[in-house]
Amino acid sequence: MQRGEQQMKKAALKLPPVKLLTDKILEVSFLTGAKYWHQTIFCAYTLARHLDGRLGIKLYSDGTLTDEHIGFVNQVLPGIEAISEQQVLQHLDVVLPQHHFPTLRYLRNWHPFFRRLIDIHTSSSWAIHMDSDMIFFGKPDQILEAYQQKTAVYMREQLASSYFVDNEDILSDKHGINCIKSVNGGIIAYDNDKIDYAHLEEKARLLLQHYPHAGPAQVEQTLMSYLLYHQNAEALDEKSYSIFYDNKPGFKSQSIVRHYIFKAKLPYFTTEWKKVTR
Repeated sequence: MQRGEQQMKKAALKLPPVKLLTDKILEVSFLTGAKYWHQTIFCAYTLARHLDGRLGIKLYSDGTLTDEHIGFVNQVLPGIEAISEQQVLQHLDVVLPQHHFPTLRYLRNWHPFFRRLIDIHTSSSWAIHMDSDMIFFGKPDQILEAYQQKTAVYMREQLASSYFVDNEDILSDKHGINCIKSVNGGIIAYDNDKIDYAHLEEKARLLLQHYPHAGPAQVEQTLMSYLLYHQNAEALDEKSYSIFYDNKPGFKSQSIVRHYIFKAKLPYFTTEWKKVTR
């Protein structure tokens, strides 16, 4: 698998460029860095091809994104926008100042997971973030419609249970935190202008207070699902926006996008990305 990933890195830099056009019909954001830049290229590249370049792409750093990595992505997708750490911090000092939002600022420093919630989704208006370990095989009409209508959408988790800090009923009854079940963080979009960050700060503080041993992934998943619940988010069609978990997943032709996690990383790094270069 490591050999396949090394080949993927080399192949990423040899992809024929897709110039991003100004008359975009979608804008997406990626949290990326040293471990993921090549995956970001393949995900964004395949999406851009299916949109004929009418795509805006913003890159946010997970703390490891360098100018060299940005150059790699821009080489294949000229016209990307890289949001610097300085830009993010200046923005956060305005919209989430430390003295008013200490918990949310703490979360950002706790783990890169929270940079999706805080760096990307405190920008104005509707925003969508995508994980890099995905490949597009078709035009994502459901996402394009959500972008036009500014509606909240998410990728549906296909495992049995949600990855929250506690049972959904307890979160709701005890803490007033209602969550949408079965949310996968691969694709999440909502209207940032509708978020009450004072309320979110309170809920984040409650989670850390009552669940001190919860991991960052559980806390982030709970908060994201809470925000989606309050925007009446709709799940993307799971047959078209598919998650694969197994190393022999039996890929289906109707998939518009494939998200490769757990054991599915093996075919992702060894065979799936090669379908893009044929």
